[in-house]
Amino acid sequence: MTDREESDAEKTLAGAQLQKLELEIKKLKYDVESLGSKSDLLEKVIKFIPVMTILIAVAGFWLTVIQYNSQQTEARKQQAAMAEQYNAQQAATAAQQASDREQALLKPVWEKRLELYFTASETAATIALSNDKTERDKAEAKFMQLYAGPLVIVEDADVEGAMINFHSCLTGQDACDQPELQRRSLTLASKARDSIGKSFNVKLGDLKGKY
Repeated sequence: MTDREESDAEKTLAGAQLQKLELEIKKLKYDVESLGSKSDLLEKVIKFIPVMTILIAVAGFWLTVIQYNSQQTEARKQQAAMAEQYNAQQAATAAQQASDREQALLKPVWEKRLELYFTASETAATIALSNDKTERDKAEAKFMQLYAGPLVIVEDADVEGAMINFHSCLTGQDACDQPELQRRSLTLASKARDSIGKSFNVKLGDLKGKY
Protein backbone atom coordinates (compact mmCIF):
# COMPACT_ATOMS: atom_id res chain seq x y z
CA MET A 1 0.00 0.00 0.00
CA THR A 2 1.33 3.46 -0.90
CA ASP A 3 1.54 6.44 1.40
CA ARG A 4 -1.37 8.04 -0.43
CA GLU A 5 -3.61 5.05 0.11
CA GLU A 6 -2.66 4.85 3.77
CA SER A 7 -3.47 8.54 4.21
CA ASP A 8 -6.91 8.07 2.58
CA ALA A 9 -7.66 5.09 4.81
CA GLU A 10 -6.71 7.03 7.90
CA LYS A 11 -8.96 9.90 6.82
CA THR A 12 -11.86 7.53 6.23
CA LEU A 13 -11.36 5.90 9.66
CA ALA A 14 -11.08 9.26 11.36
CA GLY A 15 -14.30 10.42 9.66
CA ALA A 16 -16.12 7.31 10.77
CA GLN A 17 -14.93 7.74 14.31
CA LEU A 18 -15.99 11.40 14.23
CA GLN A 19 -19.49 10.44 13.02
CA LYS A 20 -19.71 7.82 15.76
CA LEU A 21 -18.67 10.39 18.34
CA GLU A 22 -21.25 12.85 17.02
CA LEU A 23 -23.95 10.19 17.27
CA GLU A 24 -22.94 9.35 20.80
CA ILE A 25 -23.02 13.04 21.69
CA LYS A 26 -26.53 13.38 20.22
CA LYS A 27 -27.69 10.31 22.15
CA LEU A 28 -26.22 11.67 25.36
CA LYS A 29 -27.89 15.01 24.75
CA TYR A 30 -31.26 13.29 24.16
CA ASP A 31 -30.88 11.28 27.34
CA VAL A 32 -30.11 14.42 29.29
CA GLU A 33 -33.14 16.20 27.83
CA SER A 34 -35.37 13.22 28.59
CA LEU A 35 -34.09 13.07 32.12
CA GLY A 36 -34.79 16.78 32.49
CA SER A 37 -38.36 16.28 31.23
CA LYS A 38 -38.97 13.44 33.71
CA SER A 39 -37.47 15.53 36.44
CA ASP A 40 -39.87 18.38 35.66
CA LEU A 41 -42.82 15.97 35.79
CA LEU A 42 -41.61 14.60 39.08
CA GLU A 43 -41.23 18.13 40.45
CA LYS A 44 -44.78 18.96 39.38
CA VAL A 45 -46.09 15.83 41.05
CA ILE A 46 -44.17 16.66 44.20
CA LYS A 47 -45.63 20.17 44.17
CA PHE A 48 -49.18 18.76 44.00
CA ILE A 49 -48.66 16.31 46.88
CA PRO A 50 -49.44 18.91 49.64
CA VAL A 51 -52.55 20.06 47.77
CA MET A 52 -53.70 16.46 47.33
CA THR A 53 -53.03 15.82 51.01
CA ILE A 54 -55.17 18.83 51.99
CA LEU A 55 -57.98 17.73 49.65
CA ILE A 56 -57.94 14.23 51.09
CA ALA A 57 -57.95 15.64 54.63
CA VAL A 58 -60.88 17.97 53.82
CA ALA A 59 -62.81 15.13 52.18
CA GLY A 60 -62.17 12.94 55.19
CA PHE A 61 -63.32 15.72 57.52
CA TRP A 62 -66.59 16.27 55.65
CA LEU A 63 -67.19 12.53 55.47
CA THR A 64 -66.75 12.38 59.24
CA VAL A 65 -69.15 15.33 59.69
CA ILE A 66 -71.76 13.70 57.44
CA GLN A 67 -71.48 10.39 59.30
CA TYR A 68 -71.72 12.18 62.65
CA ASN A 69 -74.80 14.13 61.58
CA SER A 70 -76.40 10.96 60.26
CA GLN A 71 -75.69 9.15 63.52
CA GLN A 72 -77.06 12.08 65.54
CA THR A 73 -80.21 12.19 63.42
CA GLU A 74 -80.76 8.47 63.87
CA ALA A 75 -80.08 8.77 67.60
CA ARG A 76 -82.63 11.59 67.90
CA LYS A 77 -85.21 9.50 66.03
CA GLN A 78 -84.61 6.57 68.37
CA GLN A 79 -84.83 8.84 71.42
CA ALA A 80 -88.08 10.35 70.13
CA ALA A 81 -89.53 6.89 69.49
CA MET A 82 -88.48 5.72 72.94
CA ALA A 83 -89.92 8.87 74.54
CA GLU A 84 -93.19 8.39 72.66
CA GLN A 85 -93.36 4.75 73.72
CA TYR A 86 -92.54 5.70 77.32
CA ASN A 87 -95.22 8.42 77.35
CA ALA A 88 -97.77 5.99 75.89
CA GLN A 89 -96.89 3.42 78.55
CA GLN A 90 -97.10 6.07 81.27
CA ALA A 91 -100.49 7.23 79.98
CA ALA A 92 -101.76 3.65 79.82
CA THR A 93 -100.44 2.98 83.34
CA ALA A 94 -102.05 6.17 84.65
CA ALA A 95 -105.36 5.30 82.98
CA GLN A 96 -105.25 1.79 84.41
CA GLN A 97 -104.43 3.11 87.87
CA ALA A 98 -107.31 5.60 87.65
CA SER A 99 -109.62 2.81 86.54
CA ASP A 100 -108.42 0.59 89.38
CA ARG A 101 -109.02 3.38 91.90
CA GLU A 102 -112.48 3.97 90.49
CA GLN A 103 -113.30 0.28 90.63
CA ALA A 104 -112.01 0.09 94.19
CA LEU A 105 -114.22 3.01 95.19
CA LEU A 106 -117.26 1.62 93.37
CA LYS A 107 -116.78 -1.99 94.43
CA PRO A 108 -118.95 -1.66 97.57
CA VAL A 109 -121.67 0.00 95.47
CA TRP A 110 -121.58 -2.76 92.83
CA GLU A 111 -121.64 -5.43 95.50
CA LYS A 112 -124.65 -3.79 97.15
CA ARG A 113 -126.32 -3.41 93.76
CA LEU A 114 -125.79 -7.13 93.09
CA GLU A 115 -127.31 -8.04 96.46
CA LEU A 116 -130.35 -5.79 96.05
CA TYR A 117 -130.96 -6.83 92.44
CA PHE A 118 -131.16 -10.48 93.49
CA THR A 119 -133.44 -9.57 96.38
CA ALA A 120 -135.73 -7.52 94.13
CA SER A 121 -135.88 -10.24 91.49
CA GLU A 122 -136.59 -12.97 94.06
CA THR A 123 -139.28 -10.84 95.70
CA ALA A 124 -141.01 -10.06 92.38
CA ALA A 125 -140.88 -13.74 91.38
CA THR A 126 -142.43 -14.77 94.69
CA ILE A 127 -145.26 -12.27 94.24
CA ALA A 128 -145.86 -13.40 90.65
CA LEU A 129 -145.76 -17.14 91.31
CA SER A 130 -146.62 -17.91 94.95
CA ASN A 131 -150.07 -19.11 95.99
CA ASP A 132 -149.22 -18.84 99.67
CA LYS A 133 -150.90 -15.64 100.91
CA THR A 134 -148.56 -15.22 103.88
CA GLU A 135 -145.47 -15.65 101.73
CA ARG A 136 -146.89 -13.35 99.09
CA ASP A 137 -147.76 -10.65 101.64
CA LYS A 138 -144.20 -10.75 103.01
CA ALA A 139 -142.83 -10.50 99.47
CA GLU A 140 -145.06 -7.51 98.65
CA ALA A 141 -143.94 -5.76 101.81
CA LYS A 142 -140.30 -6.42 100.93
CA PHE A 143 -140.82 -5.21 97.35
CA MET A 144 -142.35 -1.95 98.59
CA GLN A 145 -139.41 -1.46 100.92
CA LEU A 146 -136.93 -1.95 98.06
CA TYR A 147 -139.00 0.22 95.73
CA ALA A 148 -139.15 3.14 98.15
CA GLY A 149 -135.65 2.89 99.61
CA PRO A 150 -132.36 1.04 99.18
CA LEU A 151 -132.75 -0.07 95.56
CA VAL A 152 -133.20 3.55 94.46
CA ILE A 153 -129.59 4.24 95.52
CA VAL A 154 -127.97 1.68 93.22
CA GLU A 155 -130.41 0.88 90.41
CA ASP A 156 -129.84 2.08 86.84
CA ALA A 157 -132.55 3.58 84.60
CA ASP A 158 -133.58 0.26 83.03
CA VAL A 159 -134.01 -1.49 86.37
CA GLU A 160 -135.86 1.55 87.69
CA GLY A 161 -138.29 1.34 84.77
CA ALA A 162 -138.86 -2.37 85.33
CA MET A 163 -139.48 -1.76 89.04
CA ILE A 164 -142.01 0.97 88.26
CA ASN A 165 -143.85 -1.30 85.78
CA PHE A 166 -144.04 -4.12 88.31
CA HIS A 167 -145.14 -1.70 91.04
CA SER A 168 -147.95 -0.45 88.76
CA CYS A 169 -149.23 -4.01 88.48
CA LEU A 170 -148.90 -4.61 92.18
CA THR A 171 -150.76 -1.46 93.21
CA GLY A 172 -153.51 -1.81 90.61
CA GLN A 173 -152.50 1.23 88.59
CA ASP A 174 -152.26 -1.16 85.63
CA ALA A 175 -154.78 -3.94 85.12
CA CYS A 176 -152.53 -7.00 85.26
CA ASP A 177 -153.48 -10.65 85.34
CA GLN A 178 -151.16 -13.35 86.66
CA PRO A 179 -149.36 -13.95 83.33
CA GLU A 180 -148.70 -10.20 82.94
CA LEU A 181 -147.37 -10.06 86.50
CA GLN A 182 -145.02 -12.93 85.69
CA ARG A 183 -143.90 -11.28 82.45
CA ARG A 184 -143.03 -8.07 84.29
CA SER A 185 -141.17 -10.09 86.92
CA LEU A 186 -139.10 -11.68 84.15
CA THR A 187 -138.46 -8.26 82.63
CA LEU A 188 -137.18 -6.98 85.98
CA ALA A 189 -134.83 -9.97 86.28
CA SER A 190 -133.58 -9.40 82.71
CA LYS A 191 -132.88 -5.70 83.28
CA ALA A 192 -131.12 -6.53 86.54
CA ARG A 193 -128.98 -9.11 84.72
CA ASP A 194 -127.99 -6.58 82.04
CA SER A 195 -127.15 -3.97 84.65
CA ILE A 196 -124.95 -6.46 86.53
CA GLY A 197 -123.16 -7.31 83.29
CA LYS A 198 -122.41 -3.63 82.68
CA SER A 199 -121.29 -3.08 86.27
CA PHE A 200 -118.82 -5.99 86.26
CA ASN A 201 -118.05 -5.90 82.53
CA VAL A 202 -119.23 -9.46 81.93
CA LYS A 203 -121.90 -11.08 79.78
CA LEU A 204 -124.49 -13.15 81.56
CA GLY A 205 -126.10 -14.61 78.43
CA ASP A 206 -128.96 -13.62 76.18
CA LEU A 207 -132.61 -14.22 76.97
CA LYS A 208 -134.00 -12.38 73.94
CA GLY A 209 -137.46 -13.16 72.77
CA LYS A 210 -138.71 -14.63 76.05
CA TYR A 211 -140.13 -11.42 77.53
